[in-house]
Amino acid sequence: MPFKNKLPIAISMGEPGGINIEIVLKSIKKKLPNFFLIADPEWVKKSIKALNSEIKINVLENVDNCLKGHLNILTTKNKVKFGFKKSYNQNVPAIIESLNLSIKLAKQKKVAGIVTLPVMKKTLIINGFNYPGHTEYLGKVSNKRPLMIMLNNKLKIATLTTHIPISQVPKKITKSNLEKTIKVYIKSLNMDFGLTDPKLAVSSLNPHSGEDGKIGNEEIKTISPVINKFKKQGIRINGPKSADTMFHKEALKNIDANLCMFHDQALIPIKSTDFYGSINFTAGLPFIRTSPDHGTAFDIAGKNIANNSSLVNAIKYVDFIYNQRIKNDKKL
Repeated sequence: MPFKNKLPIAISMGEPGGINIEIVLKSIKKKLPNFFLIADPEWVKKSIKALNSEIKINVLENVDNCLKGHLNILTTKNKVKFGFKKSYNQNVPAIIESLNLSIKLAKQKKVAGIVTLPVMKKTLIINGFNYPGHTEYLGKVSNKRPLMIMLNNKLKIATLTTHIPISQVPKKITKSNLEKTIKVYIKSLNMDFGLTDPKLAVSSLNPHSGEDGKIGNEEIKTISPVINKFKKQGIRINGPKSADTMFHKEALKNIDANLCMFHDQALIPIKSTDFYGSINFTAGLPFIRTSPDHGTAFDIAGKNIANNSSLVNAIKYVDFIYNQRIKNDKKL
């Protein structure tokens, strides 16, 4: 994949007690666009020593001065307490600062986009961060409608709802919500992936698509009417399809992307097809954001055995989408 983009990519540090620093260090020698980590350099130095890494750091005064073969660091004002397998409350200010600085740089167009490393949601929430995940927070600070798209080299799957209890999912399945989500999805497939006439499959909520209303009527009352509305507009969209059958080989023929009603409907096929290499992309924002499709992995933190494939792909996709947007903007 050729990297035409000149701007660097900002990486927010996420949870310091997990595998984040390890997967970043393992990505330094890869053939990737320029990127830098927003973090406390002293924490990074301790982490490098603990992981027996020989990577050298380059503390940035200007984000344009990234050095190849180095871990480029933009310094946070808040310090980070070192320690693997632990989530310290005192690290929350630095975690939030790192995220907010990456967003600021993206809005100022000083970076091509951002990659957010995994966080410990519980730690953030109990310390006043009132969002269940990055997706919801990014939508709030951007005043945009975010759409979580999970993807790998085989699948693109968006979710109508994100990090909410299953009991709340049916309440979110409204005609308005579904229609707005599909519009964001189609625009992203056009602008971010170069799919000018995408073919979209939409899942049902209930088993067997509700069996004609016998085991749920969301398909009849909400999902089908919205799909039919888009069909009348010439959009190539099908459904509602039972989520347990829409991801086998034959069902995926001639399908560019899928939309699921809730988190696990999408994440199970994504992680089953490529557990290590899949990523998360947030569509609908005024800047590009991706993230690895895994958590903090406290159980293996500090052992030097973490797989960095998802982070590598997350960085590559920022570059790919950035160049797609430039190319498609020129066409308009």
